[in-house]
Amino acid sequence: MFSGGPERKRRSERRMIGRIRSQALEGGKFVTDWMEHRTGIVSIMEHFLYEPVPKRGAWLYTLGSATLFCISLQFLTGILLLFYYVPTTDHAWDSINYIMEEAYFGTLIRGIHYWSANFLLVVIGLHMAQVFFAGGYKAPRELNWVIGVVLLLLVILLAFTGYLLRWDQDGFWASVVGMKIGSYSPFVGASTIHFLMGGDVIGPATLSRWFALHVWLLPAALAPFIGIHLYLLRRHGVFGSEFEYSDRLAKLHERQRLESYERYEGDGYEEDGFREDEGEPYTGRRDRADREE
Repeated sequence: MFSGGPERKRRSERRMIGRIRSQALEGGKFVTDWMEHRTGIVSIMEHFLYEPVPKRGAWLYTLGSATLFCISLQFLTGILLLFYYVPTTDHAWDSINYIMEEAYFGTLIRGIHYWSANFLLVVIGLHMAQVFFAGGYKAPRELNWVIGVVLLLLVILLAFTGYLLRWDQDGFWASVVGMKIGSYSPFVGASTIHFLMGGDVIGPATLSRWFALHVWLLPAALAPFIGIHLYLLRRHGVFGSEFEYSDRLAKLHERQRLESYERYEGDGYEEDGFREDEGEPYTGRRDRADREE
């Protein structure tokens, strides 16, 4: 009598959990179908996220996704840091110190921003090396390779401009060295660096202009190039995909078949595969030699 009470209670709880789970699944399916019918978002996401890749070395093809993930982290954490960062020479370092010491989750957010920037440079370099050694820059993917190089340059500029925003000794002198090197570029080097510095030395104008580059101009240039890069990737597919190998193998087999036919056509065989003198079906040289023995 008493032992059956807890068992009935557990069965009732399991039935309740099962009903809640089924209702949640039905509700999610209804919302998904409603959105798909009106916007096609499910089909778009399926086409965007799923891409066939070769089985051998498949993990190497995740480097592009890892690069996009790191860039997304940079955008997200950068927006959060903007709530506290002050781009002036008097308050830049103090605002970062406040983020690290006082702001809620400030250490975590700035740490993610800092380390994801370092990982981004490593991952994008590995991604370009993988594409280069796989031959992914060949036709018809030349334009996508050029856009990838542009994205690499934009990421390097983002890293370089962000280094000064900390307004500490490392960022200050690293920027001085970098701009000194850039000033030796032919024709436009000196004038470009003078404009970016806002004068002859690094000062408030330099920090303000580099903040504008790092937060507004470079991300605004980066985003459309990422969109074009992904569009061309989906249009031409990943180099070495299964469909590409299948197509190449089919063409190779067809060429081998035609070459084999042309080779045997001169031995007295017609196109339908019968000998002209005896009318025997063509079975190949090896089978014919075995039969004659």
